[in-house]
Amino acid sequence: MKPRENVDCIITAAGLSSRMGQWKMMLPYKEGTILDSSIENARQFCSRIILVVGYRGDELYDRYNTASDVTVVVNNNYVSGLFSSIQAAGPIVKTDYCFITHGDIPCLNRDIFHQVWLKRGPYALLPCHQGTPGHPVLLPQNIIKRACQDDVSVSSMREFLLAGEYRYLNMPQPQTIMDIDTPEAYQRLLKI
Repeated sequence: MKPRENVDCIITAAGLSSRMGQWKMMLPYKEGTILDSSIENARQFCSRIILVVGYRGDELYDRYNTASDVTVVVNNNYVSGLFSSIQAAGPIVKTDYCFITHGDIPCLNRDIFHQVWLKRGPYALLPCHQGTPGHPVLLPQNIIKRACQDDVSVSSMREFLLAGEYRYLNMPQPQTIMDIDTPEAYQRLLKI
C-alpha cells in the first residue's frame, strides 16, 4: 500500500437519504456498503477520516468508532443540512489541509485524491467533471476555521466557498460526480 498523506478527510454521513427513499449509507456495495467504500477510498490517501453522523448515528458510531484512523463526530443539528455537518467536524481538523466528501460517493480512488492534492493552495479547490462540481473538495485549514465561526451568514457550504477564494479543477474522472442520491443512481452503481 502506498503511504498516506498527512491530511484529514471529512466524510459526511448524517442525512436522511430522502431522495433515495431508504437509508443509503448501509446499502450493499461490493464486499460491504456504500459508506464502507467511501471510507476505504479516502483512507487510501488520507491519514484520518472524520466521519460525521446524525440520522441513525448510533449505528454508524458503533460500526466505525473502533477504527484507529476514524474519528466519529455526531451532528445533532443534521436536519439543518450539510453545512452543519462541516461545522461539526471542522473544529477537530488537525492538518494544514482537509478534504471534504460525502458518504454516498463510493467511487473516488487514490489517484483522484492525489490529483487534487497536487493542486492545493491558499484557496478552496473544487473538482468538477464536464462543468459539474464534484468531490473531493480540498480546503486549507483557515477556510475550515472560517466556516465554523458563529457569524457565518450563508446557508450552504457551496455558497460559503464561492463567496471566498476558490479554484475549479477540471477532472477527467466521472467518479468525482457519482453521488448515489436516487434508486436509479444506485442501480447504475451496481452495474459498474
